[in-house]
Amino acid sequence: MKTDSKTLTEIQKLHDQYVQEVEFSGIKPLSMEIYKSHSKNFVRWIGGDFVPGAKLKKQI
Repeated sequence: MKTDSKTLTEIQKLHDQYVQEVEFSGIKPLSMEIYKSHSKNFVRWIGGDFVPGAKLKKQI
């Protein structure tokens, strides 16, 4: 984990709000999915549940 659990909980709450704003923003569906998935991965990285490029490293 990149931060303490209290801060991570607050980040997750804020991320939920961000996702709602993205969903109601009127952007195109593909753009919406990119915004949501990239930000979700960032929150997962903060929580220690995501390693960028990990899937690529397993294929080599």
